Amino acid sequence: MLTTPTTPVTGPAPALVAANRKEQALWLLEELVPSSAVNNLSVVFAAEDALGEWEIQEALDALLRRHDILRTVFYGTAAGLVKQTVPAERFDVRVDSREIAGDAADEEIDAVVRAPFAFDGQPLVRAAHLQGPDGDVVCIVVHHIVFDAISSGILLEEFIEAYEGISAGLGVPDHLQEVQRPLRPAPYEEESLAYWRRHLEGFDPSRLGLSCGTEDVPEPTLTGDYVLHALSPRAHDAVRRLQRELRAPEGVVLLAAYYLLLARHGAGPDMVVGSPVSVRGPEAPRAVGYHVNTLPLRAHVDLDAGFRDLAGRAREAFFGAMTHTDVPVDALLPEIQHTGATWRNTVFRHLFNYVPDAGPEHFEIDGITARRLLIENGHSKFDLEFFFFASPQEIKIRGVFYTEILHRTDAELLLERYDDLLIALGEDPDRPMGDIPVHSARDTLVISTANATSRTVEPATLLRAVADRVHATPDATAVVTGSRECSYAAVWAAALANRSVLTGAGVAPGSVVALAGRRGPELAAAVLGTWLAGSAYVALDPDHPDRRIAHLLEDSGATAVLAAPGIEVSTSPETPVHPMAEVTATATIPAESESDLAAASGPDDTAFLVYTSGSTGVPKGTVITHRGIANVITHFAAELRAAQDDTTLWLTTFTFDISSVELFVPLISGGRIAVAPDEARTDGEALRALLTRHGVTIVQATPTTWRTVVDAAEDLLVGVRALTGGEPLPPALARKITAAGCELRNAYAPSETTVYSTSGRVPDDTTCVDIGVPIANTVAFVADHAGRELPVGVRGELCVAGHGVAAGYHGRPELTAERFAVHPVHGRYYRTGDLACWLPDGRLELHGRVDRQVKVRGNRIELGEVEAVLLEHPDVAGVAVVVDEAPSGPALVAFLVPEDGPDTHDIAGRLWQHARSALPGAAVPQEYLTVDAFPTTVSQKTDHLALTRLAARRRTERAAGGADGATAESDELVAGLLALWRELLERADIDATSNFFAHGGHSLLGAQLVQRIESRFGVTVRMVDLYNDATPYGTAARIRALQETAPAAQGDAR
Repeated sequence: MLTTPTTPVTGPAPALVAANRKEQALWLLEELVPSSAVNNLSVVFAAEDALGEWEIQEALDALLRRHDILRTVFYGTAAGLVKQTVPAERFDVRVDSREIAGDAADEEIDAVVRAPFAFDGQPLVRAAHLQGPDGDVVCIVVHHIVFDAISSGILLEEFIEAYEGISAGLGVPDHLQEVQRPLRPAPYEEESLAYWRRHLEGFDPSRLGLSCGTEDVPEPTLTGDYVLHALSPRAHDAVRRLQRELRAPEGVVLLAAYYLLLARHGAGPDMVVGSPVSVRGPEAPRAVGYHVNTLPLRAHVDLDAGFRDLAGRAREAFFGAMTHTDVPVDALLPEIQHTGATWRNTVFRHLFNYVPDAGPEHFEIDGITARRLLIENGHSKFDLEFFFFASPQEIKIRGVFYTEILHRTDAELLLERYDDLLIALGEDPDRPMGDIPVHSARDTLVISTANATSRTVEPATLLRAVADRVHATPDATAVVTGSRECSYAAVWAAALANRSVLTGAGVAPGSVVALAGRRGPELAAAVLGTWLAGSAYVALDPDHPDRRIAHLLEDSGATAVLAAPGIEVSTSPETPVHPMAEVTATATIPAESESDLAAASGPDDTAFLVYTSGSTGVPKGTVITHRGIANVITHFAAELRAAQDDTTLWLTTFTFDISSVELFVPLISGGRIAVAPDEARTDGEALRALLTRHGVTIVQATPTTWRTVVDAAEDLLVGVRALTGGEPLPPALARKITAAGCELRNAYAPSETTVYSTSGRVPDDTTCVDIGVPIANTVAFVADHAGRELPVGVRGELCVAGHGVAAGYHGRPELTAERFAVHPVHGRYYRTGDLACWLPDGRLELHGRVDRQVKVRGNRIELGEVEAVLLEHPDVAGVAVVVDEAPSGPALVAFLVPEDGPDTHDIAGRLWQHARSALPGAAVPQEYLTVDAFPTTVSQKTDHLALTRLAARRRTERAAGGADGATAESDELVAGLLALWRELLERADIDATSNFFAHGGHSLLGAQLVQRIESRFGVTVRMVDLYNDATPYGTAARIRALQETAPAAQGDAR
């Protein structure tokens, strides 16, 4: 580390003074996580033999006499943090000397290191001498506010010297008896502050987070863990080569590679990394104390450029910072937009700490071999911290991580990828950095195993598969509807009749035929007949508006319509309507003949068009091939273990492509289909009767419909093989389905990849529902915005390749080119627009939509993740979250469909509490509105635009005094808080919905606000509560919640 001058304090120590800005920052951190060891630093070593109790105490006393700073104590007061240096004769720290069992050493050491300190005038130093059967352990623990990492090395050296002198009877060496006064940091120069202003100008802190782990947490614990990694010999050699070729110091090479690692995991491209430097100066290089400034090193990572470019930027940032080390980062917070609106230090979330000479791990103390122990305090102040310990022989990295943001697997993989990145960079520092694979060997194994899905599909089309089943078991029951039972032969005979009608009407192979009918044997025969004629079908829902049906007919270019009895379809003269052939019980079929399939389409021909809503509101048709639909049906027939003795419920509307699973899985397996009337989807009694009468063994439904199924027939579902898809599956509903005895699978795919692309068994006790693994002949990959594949755990856009990828959008080549692309390895693929990541076991997990990311108070929010959290609450059947662009700033509004109807008592309050417990403050919706049902588009998707308009209308009504719009003036508590907001911020242009931090507040001002709230209202609001909702309205709600749980603390708040 480089250093900068400081000024020693001369004369008598001050009795009581205000803490400086850096010290206050550590105090505020402990206000966030009280009674924690977040700022504990330790010097711990294990000796192979016994050490003297008296000698240890005397050595410690000598160091406490020598270093005034170690005798400095702090008091947290209403006026802020103050400190005092206690004279040596009045300062006493007793060493805790005791015997311990050999197997208890780790636990005992952790207990000493992780015990919290208090700012109540007590010493911020403790020591323990743990005497074990295999030697002794000495622990000295010091609070960071009077100590730093460099101090730990100095203290250990001086302790060894003092101990040895005392043990030899020579006493404490003379130079250790010289009192070291505290250093006072030199006031930073205006030129330095100007440098940092220029350096950080325009920086957007919302791009700091990684695309792996958790985005953020509502209430920090700062719980930390660490993993150790030694750079491989190849990576270490690469660092040396890069040093020579780029003419850059080792630390700069490692820093630039760290920037790249973070950028390839979603941060940036404009990034700031914190790097601690000593500010002791050459006059006092061995001063003990808190003499470190963490500098914000900013660099832009251009992934189209080579590493040589990034190393130059890193070198410039590093050496520029080293000439302006005197400005503490806390002085820079007001310079960054929105930095106060969160509990974390938002100038940076990742730390780079390079120690070029870590010192020896092994040493001797009084002739006894000892080893220094690395003991973490169990916390991390940053999402990720890379500590580099460099020597000529090797470079070790300690990766410390915040466990509520990253998992251990995330940290391990990040270190492995860092190693591989260095190797690749050493091979070619001019290669575009975006072209360098970021996968470790473990990533490659996980993803390649999940994508090892190649299977042979025989027969290659569903028509051939059904034909084989028809001629194998012609008399077996294929479809049951009401009291009718229709055999395979009867359905096939009607299919042949439909083919005759179509070919007789001049419908040519390759044409599109519209099918207008409801689920039943006639519709099944119409699909097969269309395929027998060599045509593709487009399904029409008789309940859809005439305008939509007319659009589908025109857009698809349908040359004919097959309509079920009683269904009228308005068409043009060029599109004749023919009746679907009736399926009769007495029908027979001729012996199997290849002529039946002579005109049938091949695997690469179009099987059907499925229409979904487009972004413009105009439905678009997706072209599904026979290969695609045959692949998915064959896969699920096997996954569901469908057999001749199974009965599958045909429940889903046929215009929804997942309905084809309910139709064709049984038909190619020889089972039977039980047709559910439309009312069974909402009428529990009708559904229950259907399940009882037909002994259904396979059920597919959307999560919405599954609620009806479970509520109506929970006792009838034991052993049922259940499949769900089409929309997110709430964990509570999944547990309810499995508790009923179902074997549940959750499947996923957009229509563009044919019905389903992934599937997986849902565990009985699931708390987070994933979407399983790729199905047969399907390859999935997760990509960043530029299409680069991402490794395990990193969120990006889910892309799907394989047999199921549609031919494109019918008649929309420009849209097809936008969403479909060709991968050099996987071939043609579809960009789903869904955010996802690989889990370590090869399953995929969804994280909402790429196009539903919004920014609130400088924080990136994924609306899908907010909805997923709210859906976890058992009182909620449905959730939709939208952004209301209010004049005071964007606000999240949650629309709720309660489980028990819209009049559920206080569901909004319970959901707000639930959201606060699981989401960061900016992601907690500020308003909760209950509705009977969500408005939907014609394709039955939630109409978010309509909800956004409704939210804006409610806001307007509230501002006018209607719609539960209590104003600040009518609420004494809110009015009092608003007055505090205006007083501290010195602004009159804010209202009860104004965010304290978005209007100029920062952490130190927030501390004053918390103190004034306690003084004026008699209620203690924590800083973290303020960060979660820093509006007068939100704080008033928090105060009232505290009053309810602690009536004695109500004070003057009413």
